[in-house]
Amino acid sequence: MRIILLICLLFKVSCATKYLVPTNRFLTPETQGGALRGQVEIQQTAAQQLTIDTSSGTTDQGVTYDLLRKSGFLLSSSFFDPFDLYWSHTGGANSMIGGKFQFIGAPRTANSAGHKMSLAAAVGGNKHETDDETVKFELQGKEFLLLYGYRINTNIFPYASLSYATYNFTGEVFSSDPVLNGLEPEIETTISSLSGGVEFSLNAFFVKFEGTYQQLVTAETKDKSQLVFGYSLGFSW
Repeated sequence: MRIILLICLLFKVSCATKYLVPTNRFLTPETQGGALRGQVEIQQTAAQQLTIDTSSGTTDQGVTYDLLRKSGFLLSSSFFDPFDLYWSHTGGANSMIGGKFQFIGAPRTANSAGHKMSLAAAVGGNKHETDDETVKFELQGKEFLLLYGYRINTNIFPYASLSYATYNFTGEVFSSDPVLNGLEPEIETTISSLSGGVEFSLNAFFVKFEGTYQQLVTAETKDKSQLVFGYSLGFSW
């Protein structure tokens, strides 16, 4: 039985009994400002991999956590001064599509010093079936953020954020192993995060350094706390 479970974990079933949740988000409170203004950035960060524990032949034993280094990207575009649409993706995790509304301070194009604050929300999900049709699963996520920063000058912008996110994994296993066949894991993970970072910019180019403290809560699993650092490089227009 242990050999069968190990084979499943090493091959296709492992893809379905694992999912990734992001850590650093690299969102600042400034919107781009003006129609069709935007920015794109490439990120080097980490993601938490959650693996559903099937060692007892069930999916009711919670998950195990593994922190993996990952790359990602963030694409933002503004339609008017206080509102951005953005697309955020960390490799292997859900793509998240969201909006950000800035209600304190001037947008990025103003290059003005002072307090900035905004609210953001994003959703994302995917459905997938493994190539050998042994597993079907769906992963849905949503997150809400409160963002604050104080731009010191045109080149230095420290910022911070509070966020709350939920990720829901639902799947079904089709296996020749009768113990695993028909299992339907349903797992919800909630993530509370506090992030702080600084953006250094020069003309259209910028770099961000960010640290994020997270607490992950999953049923039947000991809560997980972690501190993760990452950076990103970007270009705005």
